[in-house]
Amino acid sequence: MLEATLRGRFKLKHKGPVLVGDCVQMHEHRDGSTTIEEVMPRTSLLRRRAPGKSKGVRNLAANVQRIVVVGAVRQPDWEPNLIDRFLAIAEVNNLPATLVVNKCDLDCDPGRCAEAYRHAGYLVVLTSVPEQRGLDDLRCVLEGHISLFTGPTGVGKSSLLNALQPGLRLRTADVSRKGGSGRHTTVAAEMFPFGHDGFVVDTPGLRDVGLWGLDPQEVSAAFPEFTALSTNCRFDNCRHLEEPGCAVVEAVAKGEVAETRHTSYRRLLDESADAARHR
Repeated sequence: MLEATLRGRFKLKHKGPVLVGDCVQMHEHRDGSTTIEEVMPRTSLLRRRAPGKSKGVRNLAANVQRIVVVGAVRQPDWEPNLIDRFLAIAEVNNLPATLVVNKCDLDCDPGRCAEAYRHAGYLVVLTSVPEQRGLDDLRCVLEGHISLFTGPTGVGKSSLLNALQPGLRLRTADVSRKGGSGRHTTVAAEMFPFGHDGFVVDTPGLRDVGLWGLDPQEVSAAFPEFTALSTNCRFDNCRHLEEPGCAVVEAVAKGEVAETRHTSYRRLLDESADAARHR
């Protein structure tokens, strides 16, 4: 591992911090120290809304090629609205997403969590570390790419990475017995080599996640199954709520689109409209 500091003139020139995944130019000095001189152009920039009551946008990682959203069937229980928000972040960042349904050994029918997302067009992998289930499939997804692991707190992201790449020894913790909520073990985003030519970025778990800066008419683009159906809506500016002739609403009524996905969409639409009013 090579430790490097930011050169003073770099700090004046470069706005914002150096991110996990950044490619940089460095200079080794005669005294043995190393400084970062330049950040190379980024191919992608993953962002989300700043957490809690903070305002603005937080940059998470650079040059990521895909996002792996991990959720747990139980301990903590599956939360469709929270999973949908992580997937929406991938969509608005134009990054392909894979959904991992973890801790499948704790439920007799873990596939129920995957159904809505397979219908939406996502690749879904069912995993269990104790049973070694789905690990080979997930390893194939990660090989040869720069992938970012994200998801709610306590769903087992670090445990999965430890099982996939022996030797990482990432910190893990049991779910809190009080309330069944997850505990933070990863405190900052970290990148690790994976396989022959891949990298994975492990990120802290989140109990809340929000989008930023989206106009209400752009929210539907974060739900790919809505985009595919919207060409059949009666109105070009259909919001997919109560408009007559809405193909999305009709698909929800027929069970072709999960009601939980539509509920998540409505919540994000309300948040976007509220944010637009306060700009």
